[in-house]
Amino acid sequence: HRKQSDCVRLAAASSASMDGENSNQGSNNNNDVIVQTSTFTDTNTNSKQVAVNGDTSTSTFKSADDDDALSTKDSITISIAVMGIIIAFVGLISAGGPGAWRYYLAGGICAATSHAITTPIDVVKTRQQVDSSYKEKGLVALTLKIVKDEGITTLLAGLGPTTFGYLLEGAVKFGVYEVLKPAVARFLSWAAAASSISSLSSKYFGFVLCGAFSGVAASAMLCPMEALRIRLVAEPKFARKGWVHGGLKMFKNEGSKGLWKGMNAMMSKQVPYTITKNVSFDFLTTVAYATAINFGYAITAQTKFAIPFLCAVAASVLSCISSQPGDMLLSVVNAHEGDKKVQDFAKEITKKDGLKGFFVGIRARFLHVGIIVTVQLLLYDFVKRLCGIAATGLASG
Repeated sequence: HRKQSDCVRLAAASSASMDGENSNQGSNNNNDVIVQTSTFTDTNTNSKQVAVNGDTSTSTFKSADDDDALSTKDSITISIAVMGIIIAFVGLISAGGPGAWRYYLAGGICAATSHAITTPIDVVKTRQQVDSSYKEKGLVALTLKIVKDEGITTLLAGLGPTTFGYLLEGAVKFGVYEVLKPAVARFLSWAAAASSISSLSSKYFGFVLCGAFSGVAASAMLCPMEALRIRLVAEPKFARKGWVHGGLKMFKNEGSKGLWKGMNAMMSKQVPYTITKNVSFDFLTTVAYATAINFGYAITAQTKFAIPFLCAVAASVLSCISSQPGDMLLSVVNAHEGDKKVQDFAKEITKKDGLKGFFVGIRARFLHVGIIVTVQLLLYDFVKRLCGIAATGLASG
């Protein structure tokens, strides 16, 4: 009986304690303040409004688009640059004399077309150069991997800046090269007579000088667009809103220095590329046409296709080899942000892989440049003839 009464006593005490706690909680709950909040965003004013028990307060915030917006200074700089390019083109065409526009037109059309259609190959080649994990993969295997992992549209990364950039580059490269020929020939004749060094008046030495000048001018035109193209390929998420937005973003973040930081690398690629391509095409077509005429072959429409085609293929191989080291440097310089100089990248490549490090991606580039140069020179020769200019090789005298 004692044990039972003790148990009853303990149960009663426990029940009383629990009732007391519940009572205290109830009284506390009566003193609680219920707070209800809701948030919504006004996209028109870029503001966030917070409602607390019906009372609304507003706070502003910056959207991602605000971060990409150009300052007034940047907008003025871009406008001046565009006007400068237009004035430079008008000046170059005017200085070339009547009919010079035909060279610029033919050059722009052939370069833009030939580079645009080979964009997928350029994407694969650039990935090999900027991503060490891809260096040992073959062209076909890497292409299939990129398509599988990132989708087939990735192979068109950089198509916009490629087409626009090479439209300007091709116009300047071919236009300046052709327009300078008479002036350089006159200068070299004077220099040969003044110095008694007859070899200075060599026609092909003059072509080399014209190629060097036009290569530098073309590099200045192409450098910003090539920097943007490489960034778009190396960092696929860099410009989700399109290449124009990507270019503005790059200019805002890195300034004009970021767009032209690869100028030295660009010239190390473009100058030997332009000299080799233009001069070898001039030389080979001249020799081929002269040989055909000496053997009594008629210069027919078929001949005017066959000779430029074969000479363009040979020029593509030579120009690919001569410009490969510069192409490698250009890719690694423009792949990411930073202030490293071209010389620093060259030293790193030499230290890590030696001379062969400069020839990474050359297999893809043989295909890439082979198609580009062959199509480009054939188109150039064709458009020139449509504009009333003699075929390359037949015009050289």
